[in-house]
Amino acid sequence: MITPQSKIKVNFYHFNLGLSIIVGSFGLLIDVFANYFESNQFNFFYGLNGGYFLLIVLFSYITWYYWEKNYPKKIIFLISILGLGLLVFNFYNLNFISVFDLIYILTSLIGIFTLSSVMFSMILGHWYLNIPNLPVRLIKNSVVLLNYLLFSRLFFNIIIIIFTKVDSSSIGQISFLDYLQSFEGIMLWVGILFGIIGAIIINILTIQTINLQSIQSATGLLYVNLVMIIIGEMVFKFYMIQNNIFL
Repeated sequence: MITPQSKIKVNFYHFNLGLSIIVGSFGLLIDVFANYFESNQFNFFYGLNGGYFLLIVLFSYITWYYWEKNYPKKIIFLISILGLGLLVFNFYNLNFISVFDLIYILTSLIGIFTLSSVMFSMILGHWYLNIPNLPVRLIKNSVVLLNYLLFSRLFFNIIIIIFTKVDSSSIGQISFLDYLQSFEGIMLWVGILFGIIGAIIINILTIQTINLQSIQSATGLLYVNLVMIIIGEMVFKFYMIQNNIFL
């Protein structure tokens, strides 16, 4: 574990689980209202929303029950994996025709993990104000994990760009490289340059700053990285929803 409970106060887990519950609840409400505006029917449990609601209730119960105890890491991990499975079944086409269908889903999920990782690292950086004697290796391990995720996404995106084709509404089926040079695909460069390449550069600087024992400066860089990764994710998810293009 990146942050073992023996090394950090339990309040850290209170905060992160509480944040997960709040973000998950907002996401569920947004999905419900989006369905309402589309179908004019208010159905809180349509599709897999009942499963999401159950997971939020489970996280809320765990947070309450284990408030003064050590959190059950294995149970939290299993619930998280179940939620990830629901996400995949609800939002992705699982008719795998080629290996690229699996790569599309994988790179999109890595993007989700990347956003979660940078938020976690940023919160952890602030925790050093509450617990000044925390080992530096905790935040360093977290940021190194973020680096692995960013490089993994860059690797899969290069494969997609080089070897796949996309359907352009104005030209028809063209190579991904040509699509990036067209008017339709030009905004993808914002996601690539900010959400991946720029984020990698900032993250390398963050690791170097941590090596200098300047945790608060590193936390400031993580704030910058969070904004850049959010910009990238917004661009990538827009193209995924609108044009079925995965990066």
